[in-house]
Amino acid sequence: MDPIRLMIAMPLIVVGCLLAAAGIVLLRRSLSYSATATIHASSAPQGEGASSPPAALRFTTRDGRPVEAPLARAADHEVGEQVTVIYDPTYPEIAQVASPLRLWVVPGALALAGVAIAFAGAANLAAAVR
Repeated sequence: MDPIRLMIAMPLIVVGCLLAAAGIVLLRRSLSYSATATIHASSAPQGEGASSPPAALRFTTRDGRPVEAPLARAADHEVGEQVTVIYDPTYPEIAQVASPLRLWVVPGALALAGVAIAFAGAANLAAAVR
């Protein structure tokens, strides 16, 4: 049994499993807490020095609460446009317009990287035991 390979293998397996789990949780969460929102003109007061955005997202959460969330990049969308948003059920006012990058690419890449790292650790473990 090679102790050096064993010391390399175990952290790789643990880190790989943690990354894969994080990717799966992110993917599940982004798909579980999404809604269709309509872009409206913001109803927040527009005073001098106010920093509220000119547009807002209006949607209803899964449990039926109506929400108006600020739209950070209003220039990318038009008033009346319907978009898919992802939100945290605890703070739905912090919603973001869903993009393929947020929904699939980042969580998927994280999960795949985790699986690859875990397999590299498993290969080192198998070599250490021989």
